[in-house]
Formats: sequence, C-alpha cells, structure tokens
Amino acid sequence: MAERNHIEKLNQLNSAQIGFEFEFFTGMLKGAMKKSLSEATGKNIVLCDKYHSKFVPTSKTFKLEHDYSGGAKMYELVTGPMPYHEAIPIMYRVLRWIDQNGYTTDRSAFQFSISFDKFDRDLKTRIENLDKLKFLLGLDEGKIYSSFGNRSNNVYSKSIKRVVPRNRFSILENITTIDPKMFKIPEEKYYGVNFSKLPKGYIEIRYLGGKDYTKKIKEIREVVDYVTLYLRDHLSGRISGYNRDDLKKLQGMMDEYKKVVRSFSDPDSFFMYYPDFHLLVDLKGWDENIKSYYPMIRDRIFDLIVDGNMRSGFLNYDTSIGRFQVKDAKIRDAFNISDFDLIDCRIKNSVIRDCNIYGCKISGSEVIQSQLMGSNDVKNSKIKDTSASYGDKLSGCFIDSPKKRLDCEIEGGVLRAGNTTENARISKTTEMVKGWSEERASRFITDSRLKDLNPKYPNIKFKDQN
Repeated sequence: MAERNHIEKLNQLNSAQIGFEFEFFTGMLKGAMKKSLSEATGKNIVLCDKYHSKFVPTSKTFKLEHDYSGGAKMYELVTGPMPYHEAIPIMYRVLRWIDQNGYTTDRSAFQFSISFDKFDRDLKTRIENLDKLKFLLGLDEGKIYSSFGNRSNNVYSKSIKRVVPRNRFSILENITTIDPKMFKIPEEKYYGVNFSKLPKGYIEIRYLGGKDYTKKIKEIREVVDYVTLYLRDHLSGRISGYNRDDLKKLQGMMDEYKKVVRSFSDPDSFFMYYPDFHLLVDLKGWDENIKSYYPMIRDRIFDLIVDGNMRSGFLNYDTSIGRFQVKDAKIRDAFNISDFDLIDCRIKNSVIRDCNIYGCKISGSEVIQSQLMGSNDVKNSKIKDTSASYGDKLSGCFIDSPKKRLDCEIEGGVLRAGNTTENARISKTTEMVKGWSEERASRFITDSRLKDLNPKYPNIKFKDQN
C-alpha cells in the first residue's frame, strides 16, 4: 500500500467527525467549572444533574456531568461529533484545561468516536456495514498499548483480538479462505473498540486513559489519527479483502482454540489437557458418574475455560438443584463468568454476572446482579445491582446497587446507592454520593456563610384579638 503524503493525510482526516469523552477529577465548584470550560472551548456547556443523563451533546453544546464511579469529584465532559479540523483543537484545549485545573487517575478514561459523512463519495462502504473481522485482524493494538499499556488489562477496555467460531465446538484447521460469517467477535461495550455503536453510524474507541493521560497529548493525537485513517481505509476500499497476513493471524487464533475444543470430545481427553481442572457431580468424582453427566455439563465447562479463562480449580454439578459450583479457581481477565456459585476463588480483572459468591478475593472487576454471601474481600471493583452480606468487605469500590441490601463493611470508595443496614460498617473515607437536589439542599443548610443572613424574629404569640 502506497504511503500517503501530508496533504492526502490531512484531506482524509478532515472528512471525519470526531467526538470525545473526558473523565477527570477537579475540586472546582460546578458553576465555576462550567464557565471556565465554556471559555476554554468556546462552546456552550450544559451541566446535567443526572449520572449518564439522556441529554445528547452536539458540536456546539457539550455535556458536563458527574461520573460517580470515581467519587464526588469525578466528572465527565462529553462533546458532540465535530469536524476533525475543529475537534483536534478542542481536544488540545480540554486536555490542557484538565491538566491545569484537575487531574486523572487509573479510574479515568478518555474515549473518542469516529464517523464519516454518509454522502462522502470516496467511501464505498457505509460504516454500518464495516467488516468487523477484517478491521479486528489488522488493527495494531501494540501501537496503542505502547503508550497506554496500563489500560491493556482494564476490564472496561479489553483487547478485541479474540475470535472464536460461531459453532463453538467446531475445529477449523488448514483455513485457506476467510468467511467472516463463520466467526464470532467481541461486540459488547467494554472492549477497546465498541462495535455495538456501528448501527448508529459511528464507532467508539475505548483504549485510552489512565493516570496523567492529559500529559500524553502527542500520543493521544497519534492514536486518533491512526484509527481514523485505518477506519477510513476500510470504508474507502484502500484496505479490502483478506490477505495472507490476515489468514496467518486467524490461523494462529484457531490453533489455540482447537486445543481447547479437542479436549472436550470426552472426559479422558479433558483431564489430559486440563489436569488441574477437577470435575465433580454431587461432590463425587467417580469416573462413570462424570462420563454419564459429561454431555450435560460440557457447555458450562467450555464457558469457564473460554469465557472465564479458568485453568484450575473444582467444578461441581449439583443434580438436586441443577446448579454449578466453582471452588478454589484462579481466574484472571475473564470476559464473562455468569450464573455460577463461586466459592473461595481468586478473581482479577473480570466480569462477574448473576453469581452467588462465597469467600472469594476479587479485584479490578465488575460484579453485576449478583449476591455476595459472606467472607468476600472485594477491592477496586464496580458493584452493580448486587447485595452484600455481613462479613463481606468492599474496599475502594464503586457501589451502585439501589434497593439491594448492604450488610457489609465498606472501606473507602464510593457509595452511590444501596440499602445499608444497622450491620453495615462504612468508613469515614467512603464518599456518599448525593443527588443534585439533595446536594443543593444540604449545602444551603450547612453553609456557614449563610448562618447570619436570616433576621432573628422574636417568638410571636397569637392571642385572641376579639
């Protein structure tokens, strides 16, 4: 592929529409922050009173709101899509403003979206019809992680280099041609590339962020330019069809995958490939018992190995209640652990959903619609719509569990919503997030500057005036 000259590169970049999301911390008051950001960007700033409000920003009006995942001082500025030549100066100004008036931590993300004018004659393919597999195979994640390596293990910006056959137990060997319909790729939100936005006419890039990301203006600009041009090359036909390099990459993914699939042909093969993964039925490990139930439990084992990235521990199938229990597992970077009882496991950088959890150590993860049943130690994680029991400890977590009972110990972190009971122990360093109206009311009640403004009237006694 011929290299672009500077003019070609600039012309092609200028055909893009770019939008940004900046997450940051600041101690400024909201009114002063709104005014200062408006002056810095030359745009109207709408201050929203709800977390993830429904207000849609435009190229002229941006949205500023709390992002409570990092605490009361964490905010998110969301721009509308802007022409590239306008978006880049705005990006520079906001990054410099944050650097001067606030700061970022490992909890802070920087995201951007890319779209193109659908009437652009140079684009042969609409973005909605992007060949996602081709895009995935050719994207140079190393170029991105070289400057933002701290995000490579982040549960909210996982690598998209994960391809599996749509028929999960098929073995694809000696691939000579590529049919994208045969493969399943990551299309959920929390990946470095969020393909789920394509039906809306844009793509979202989530790789960037982290501590002091505002000091990496040059690196951010390079990533924005690289991904924008790379996407445009796909839509314009400059990159088209599958080449030998694509085939080699896909073959490598399938070589690793077929090792997993082959182990599932029968229990003996499974135990040979995974000697540290122990199977039980009703807490019994008899070979004949396992062989009888193996066809019924094979799919769930597959889920733990492929989606859960589990390689050691115990899996028990309780036939009386039809439930699977995982014990003593070490799990890291799991894409999805769903609908299990987890007992005495160590889990890091993973997504846990619809699970009952006992005595586990969890860090850097997201726990969704689950139940913490006691003796769990959860650190630096997001707890969403999940209850917690007496004996559980949540340290440095963002807790957003309205109507869920919290009997646990909470150390630091942010408590946005949850029904704390008399058994709960909440540290002084835990930030209790208040709603907009509650925050305003409490401020006017407690603000010492207002204490002498009300005139002091003597008590008036009403008597019969007749």
